[in-house]
Parts: sequence; structure tokens; C-alpha cells
Amino acid sequence: MAATTPRRIDTRHPSTLRKLDRAAAAHAKTRQALEEAICEAREDGFPLTTVAEHSGFSREWVRKITARNAAAGDISEHASESSPNDT
Repeated sequence: MAATTPRRIDTRHPSTLRKLDRAAAAHAKTRQALEEAICEAREDGFPLTTVAEHSGFSREWVRKITARNAAAGDISEHASESSPNDT
């Protein structure tokens, strides 16, 4: 399959692209803050279900977020582990 030439960026509405860039940057920053709060709540001993309910993420995603940050060394290892009450 041949490579295609990228489409030229439409410059008719550069303010729209700037607005999109700003929104994407703000989203990334806010997402990072939410993930840090999730990890902090788990580290403080809040149950997985409680953190999931308050964050808007499923328990599975809360587990993934805490595991990813634990692997990166951002939080302690015990915060990513599920307790027996997390069913």
C-alpha cells in the first residue's frame, strides 16, 4: 500500500484550531490532575468502589490508573492492590 501525502491544513479558520489546541491542552492537564487524585485516594485507603463512584471511572480503570502510576513510581505499591472489600 502506497503512502499518502498528508492533507494540507485548512488555514481558513486558524482561531478554531487554536481553540481546539487550548481545549486539548486543558483536557490533558485536567485528566492528569484527576488521575493523581485517584491515586492519592487509593493511597489513603479509600475502597476501589468508592473511588470509582466519585471519579466517574469504572473500577477496572481505577485499577489500571493506579497500577500504571505505581509502575512509574508515582505512588506506593500497596495503593494499586485491591483489598478484599473491593468486590
